[in-house]
Amino acid sequence: MPVSPDLELFLREQLQGRVHSRPMFGGFGLYLGEKPAGYLFNDALYLRRLPALEPLLDLLPERPPAEPPVRGAQPYWRIEPDLWEDPDWLLDLLRAASEAAPARRPRRPRRAKTPAEH
Repeated sequence: MPVSPDLELFLREQLQGRVHSRPMFGGFGLYLGEKPAGYLFNDALYLRRLPALEPLLDLLPERPPAEPPVRGAQPYWRIEPDLWEDPDWLLDLLRAASEAAPARRPRRPRRAKTPAEH
């Protein structure tokens, strides 16, 4: 499940800083703005299987495999690094995934500690 830091840097450089990443579950979450766009695990990019991605995936000579990034997870599209060479296609793919993702839920405010809890 680990991701090479060089691979994460390569992906961000390909996209010229238009995405940012956060460490997540031994890999990285990729974000456009505040919305998740994809995940880096096992040295590959994983994207949710969303209908919005179908037209962009149809441009490939072969459909990428759908497999879970970690044991017990739902299947995601696995986009191998050799498909990252076209930054415009890759950004369109991440943008479509981000736009189709639900908005982030606001966090609950922390409750104030009572004097007995100090």
